[in-house]
Amino acid sequence: MVHWEHCYLLGSMVFTVAGDVIRDFDEAYEAWHWLEREGWGLVAIEPPDPIRPGVCKYYFKRQRLSLDVMADRYLVTGKQRAVSPDTSEHQTSTNYVRRGR
Repeated sequence: MVHWEHCYLLGSMVFTVAGDVIRDFDEAYEAWHWLEREGWGLVAIEPPDPIRPGVCKYYFKRQRLSLDVMADRYLVTGKQRAVSPDTSEHQTSTNYVRRGR
């Protein structure tokens, strides 16, 4: 079953849908950059109130990962490097180096 996390951006502050502050940034650009880096996707934009003009409210969501998927994601430490026999170039293999299990 897929579970989703939701938040919204108002100015330069990121909030949970319940209204709790997740992060407060100095500039809106930093907030947008953080949301993108953390895997949040834009789903809706609420325009400012015409009676009391202000800023838009941007709603985001991202898939909440199960503990097994998160454990696998963080156990991957990097791709193995292999040397081609006919050249000295390093080629990235499709095998991953795992730590733990």
